Formats: sequence, structure tokens, C-alpha cells
Amino acid sequence: MKTKQAIKHILVIDDDEFLLHAIKKKLELATYKVTVSTNVQDAYFKLNMMKPDLILLDIIMPDISGIAFMNLVNSQLMTLNVPVILMSSLAEEDVYKMGYNIGQAQYLHKPFDVNSLPLILEQSIQKL
Repeated sequence: MKTKQAIKHILVIDDDEFLLHAIKKKLELATYKVTVSTNVQDAYFKLNMMKPDLILLDIIMPDISGIAFMNLVNSQLMTLNVPVILMSSLAEEDVYKMGYNIGQAQYLHKPFDVNSLPLILEQSIQKL
């Protein structure tokens, strides 16, 4: 079982720069190290430079879907066991209807209260 102490570095990927900035600030206040990306290509580059303890990933991205990125993460030995929390405004059942195998990823429905994000993350981490 994961704990907050085991999760120190989070890679957050979202094309909404305002939300990305708010998430980064709130998680840093909760003592997480946070790396952000506004697109999947940049996130992939950063992923190869460091191994985060957790990925917080938007599903609907302009270049490559978050699901495709998650499958890429899961196909590499270095990042195979990095937990992923998917974010989307899509209903959870719509995500599953897309026909993708999303593995063991947790799901965070948008919009969410950024002020509650550290608590939401702690609850999600316990489910990983």
C-alpha cells in the first residue's frame, strides 16, 4: 500500500495552464515536489529525465490522449509501476466506454476543488 511518504514527486500533465498552476501551488504547499507539463510530448521528455512517484494526468489532451500516454508509461520498464491518476470532465463510465484498457489507474472527475486536492490525493494513494 502506498503512503504519502512514499509519494514525494508528482508529474502533473494538463493542457489547462490555469488549473495546472493551481494544482502545482496547492501540492507544493502540501510538501510534494511537482513537475508540470502542458502537453504529452513535453511530459514524455520529462518522464525520461526523472521518475516521478505518481502521475496526475488529464485524459483529453491536444496532442496525444492521456490514455495513450498512460499506455506508453506502462510499456516502459523504468516507469511500469508508477501509479497514475487520470483527470477528466468525462463521466467515469464514458472513460470505460472509450474501449481503452486503463489498468489500475485511479480516476479524478473534473471539476474538483483544488483546495481539497491534497486530501483527494491521499485517499487515491491509499487505493493504489
